[in-house]
Amino acid sequence: MNINKDVTFEKKSATKISKKPILSIMVFVLMLLLGFAISKKIRQNQLEKYQTYDAAAKIESPELFKQGIADNVGLTFAYGELKAIDTVSYPEISGDYSYIKKEMQHYRRHSRTVKKKHKDSKGKTYTTTETEYYWRWDTTGTVSKTATKISFLGVEFDYGKIPFPGSHKIDIITTGFHERTIYYGTETSFQGTIFTSLKENTINKTKFYKNQTIPETVKNLKTGFGLIIFWIIWIFIMILVTFGLISYS
Repeated sequence: MNINKDVTFEKKSATKISKKPILSIMVFVLMLLLGFAISKKIRQNQLEKYQTYDAAAKIESPELFKQGIADNVGLTFAYGELKAIDTVSYPEISGDYSYIKKEMQHYRRHSRTVKKKHKDSKGKTYTTTETEYYWRWDTTGTVSKTATKISFLGVEFDYGKIPFPGSHKIDIITTGFHERTIYYGTETSFQGTIFTSLKENTINKTKFYKNQTIPETVKNLKTGFGLIIFWIIWIFIMILVTFGLISYS
C-alpha cells in the first residue's frame, strides 16, 4: 500500500511540475501577440505622423515664411537662421549670448559617518563607525539672463517662442579664497529647421532642429526609433515574466 501511495504522489508532483513550463509558454505567446497588437497601433500612429510631415508646408525664404504666417497655413517646416536680437552678457566675461547663467560656488569641508568592516587576529569580522571628511564645491546661488526678442527668417518673436539649443560651460572665474563662479551660455544664432504650426498669425508648439535642413529633419523624424525602443522594453518584460513563472514554486 505504501508503494502505491508513493507512486501516486510522484505522479501528482510530476504533473504539477510539468504544468509550469506549459503555463510559461502560454504567457509568453500571449504577451508576444499583445506586443504585436501594440506595435501595430504604434506603427499606425507613426504612419499618420509621417503623412503629416509629408503634407506640411516646406519654407526656406523670409517672404514665404511671412506669407505663411499671414495665411495661417498650418503645419510647416521652415529652414533659416534663429538668432537673439537683444543679446546678453556679464561685464566680467567676453562674448554675447542668447542665454547666460552664472553659478556661484564655495569649496567647503563636509563630514559623513561611514561603517567599515575589519577582521581581528582570529579572523572574526567586526564593524566600526567612523567620521570621514571630504571637500566639495557647493552652489551658493545662481543668476541668469535671457534675450527678450528673437528672430527667425526675418520675423521677430518673443524669447521662448522657439526653443534655443541648451547651454554649455563657457568660463570659470576664481572670485576669492575657496570661491568661484561658473558661467554657462547659449550662442546668439543657429542655423536649422523649425517644425511648427502657423496659425493665429504666429508660430505655435515649435521645435528647433539645429544644423538640419528640411529634408534631413523629415528623414530623422521618420526613423521609427520609438517602435524599436518599444520592442526592446517589451521583450525584456516578456523574459522577466517568463523566467519568473518558471522559477516560482
